Amino acid sequence: MRLAVIDMGTNTFNLLIADCFSNYFSVLYSDKYSVKLGQRLRDKHIISEYRLNKIIQTLSAFLNEIKKHSAHKIIAVATSSIRTAQNQNEVLMTIKEKLNIDVQVIDGEREAQLICYANQYAIKMGAEPHLIMDIGGGSTEFVIANQYQVFWKHSFLLGMARLIDEIKPNDPIHSSDIDLIYNYLDKMLYPLKESVNKYYPKNLIGSSGVFDSIVEMIDANIRAVKKSNSACEISINDFYTIYNQLIPLSYEERLKFKGLIPMRADMIVVSLVLIDYVLKKYSIEKIKISFYSLKEGVVIEEINKVNPDFFLY
Repeated sequence: MRLAVIDMGTNTFNLLIADCFSNYFSVLYSDKYSVKLGQRLRDKHIISEYRLNKIIQTLSAFLNEIKKHSAHKIIAVATSSIRTAQNQNEVLMTIKEKLNIDVQVIDGEREAQLICYANQYAIKMGAEPHLIMDIGGGSTEFVIANQYQVFWKHSFLLGMARLIDEIKPNDPIHSSDIDLIYNYLDKMLYPLKESVNKYYPKNLIGSSGVFDSIVEMIDANIRAVKKSNSACEISINDFYTIYNQLIPLSYEERLKFKGLIPMRADMIVVSLVLIDYVLKKYSIEKIKISFYSLKEGVVIEEINKVNPDFFLY
């Protein structure tokens, strides 16, 4: 089966087209578009007509690629921004009427589970608990798991668009802004602290997105990163080299930073601060990067429906 998966996030829409077999999948095409739907932290927001048109344009471009590749099935999933939108029904109906795409709006727990499937497939974790982290625009998912089971998972309303909306950091960011973010994270991530103290994961798995950009920046500015098709490992020292180079830069300066794609330049600093917080607060010893995330999790779940022995525990 040739499957197309559309991941409709807050900042980015992703498309993955893959050939699915009984015991593996092969990626034929992958792309992402910046949509920046916007997100209020305290209020359910309304997706504007301008942003709805952007959604339709992006999905239309995806459909063209899907048709070129003759995909047999399309699965479209929407996450934080659309699931909290006051006009969610209008958005979904417009997509259905104009493009005949049925969008599944998934909750945070399901989002975290799909992310976990993808990361368990990408990185062979063994029996040791790992902390999986997926940073989004509207939410951030944390999972504590090993190769065989999930110990704990949670989706926090802590996406980077939300964090910027709450803290309103200066550009370039000030040390006082970082202190505010740290204090805010202490409050927001208390359930994570409790779970880390219970399971003691020492390895962080960064799931795609922002973490892909970190790998690309290390590649471009420090050293070549040894990668497999699905994952790699970076040193904590290399992470902090990038952190220290980017933190003093303004948005305009970040646009010129080697290895950083323009669509991530606005939120990369708060993302780095969040990662810094997790590394320090939870005494993380290793950083592994998975190139797989939610969309690959959907593929894995679909294969498992046909072959229950494929992957899922």
